[in-house]
Amino acid sequence: MAALPQHPSRATHWLLVGGLVVLLLLIGVYDEPILQFLTSTWQEALAVLGLKDYADSLQQGINGGITKRLLPAVATYAVLYLSTCFLLLRLLLPDAGQWRLALLFYAGALAMYAAIVVLNKFTGSTEWAYRLSRQLLDFVISPLPVAGLVVLFKSGLGTAVGTPPQRLP
Repeated sequence: MAALPQHPSRATHWLLVGGLVVLLLLIGVYDEPILQFLTSTWQEALAVLGLKDYADSLQQGINGGITKRLLPAVATYAVLYLSTCFLLLRLLLPDAGQWRLALLFYAGALAMYAAIVVLNKFTGSTEWAYRLSRQLLDFVISPLPVAGLVVLFKSGLGTAVGTPPQRLP
């Protein structure tokens, strides 16, 4: 039995990249049906576990301006989208230093979002803070950071982490 190659061929690599790009676009285009499916799935799961009333009471305590959707469904959608972004970035940024910087970018953006939400909670409900946090989250859960990071790293930002700029294969 022949050993499998450790690294995918160029054609396989670009097929995976193309598939992930299409998947990202489909997740973004069909966000409403996906969120409806996730909401009904989570509602059924919570009912089976006997946690539906508890989840409903928690949901009632959340400002309707933040989300009108079931929080576990929204979180699952965000994890699905971000996981696809991370897989795509990992394929496009094989350098470990660039990959770490990309993860730090996402961690920093999500930490900033959380800080705005927490500060808004302590200072009172203000419309500008909600809008700012919402725009930041909408940016993070979009293809823009992936495209921007790839362009920045491939154009020379990689030299800042000790690696030469890379050309797209």
